[in-house]
Amino acid sequence: MSPPDLPTATPRRSSADRFIDLTAKLSLALGALGIVWCLFQLLMVALLGRLDIVALMQRDGLVVPDWIQWTDAHAFSLSVALLLFCIAFVVVCWAMLKRHEWGRIGFIVFLLLVALGNFAFIPVMDSMFNSMLTIFPADFLSSPQGAEMRAQMAFSRWSLLITLLVSSLAIAALHGWLAIKLQRRDVRDLFH
Repeated sequence: MSPPDLPTATPRRSSADRFIDLTAKLSLALGALGIVWCLFQLLMVALLGRLDIVALMQRDGLVVPDWIQWTDAHAFSLSVALLLFCIAFVVVCWAMLKRHEWGRIGFIVFLLLVALGNFAFIPVMDSMFNSMLTIFPADFLSSPQGAEMRAQMAFSRWSLLITLLVSSLAIAALHGWLAIKLQRRDVRDLFH
């Protein structure tokens, strides 16, 4: 009687291999969530497109800032552009998971674009806060309630800007670390 054959041991995967798998799978999940969000956003644009929010605001005597009018006029195009961005990200993540070199390079490009986009978003939010004051009538803004609201908005504005700056720096640091790690020799050797 001979001893039973032992199963062959599977080779241990390298830390670089596990890093790529984890990064690609987490990014795929985030990209898929982004696609779902964009589809929901497109649905909301279609439903709210029948409600002319700008006209309602103007009918109530409110001054509608240019950025609200521009966003309202381009809501569908902006949503489609974001959807295409998320789809491209999912494709790049899938290619990285399958160890295609263009997937690795594309992923690094997305890391840099998102990091830069976060910083570019800060002045946009600042201008949005500044233009929100133009919505309210001047007599309200000069009243005690208006002064209190302006003080609350100033506090909210600075809180938001500081939060955006800190989070943008944190995301840029994380994305920079990922980009550097994806450039390491042991990681690059896994791609074809």
